[in-house]
Amino acid sequence: MEEEYSVEDAKKYIKQRFMEQGDFLILKEEVFDSMLDRVIELDEAFMEESGVNDGEVYDDEKAFEYLFAEMQKSFEEQKMYCMRFVEDYMDYSEAYLDSIGAIDWE
Repeated sequence: MEEEYSVEDAKKYIKQRFMEQGDFLILKEEVFDSMLDRVIELDEAFMEESGVNDGEVYDDEKAFEYLFAEMQKSFEEQKMYCMRFVEDYMDYSEAYLDSIGAIDWE
């Protein structure tokens, strides 16, 4: 049964997964939270711009390129972490969507 998507629930789920993994605990919590807020905002913008919200397929490669480039611009001081951060975010976001039954695997 599919649950309704919630940005706040997604953010909590994704943040918990990051914390369990532990690689970004070196960042100050406010920096980490800013990075997470920004990548979620960018992902929503990507989905809007690419037509995903209107039924188009989510292109993981294009999404990654967009998110990675924009995160590097937004977080100059954390630039070296952006690739892994975006990769992990995309994995955890997909896991959240799968957990609520929101992914069509066809």
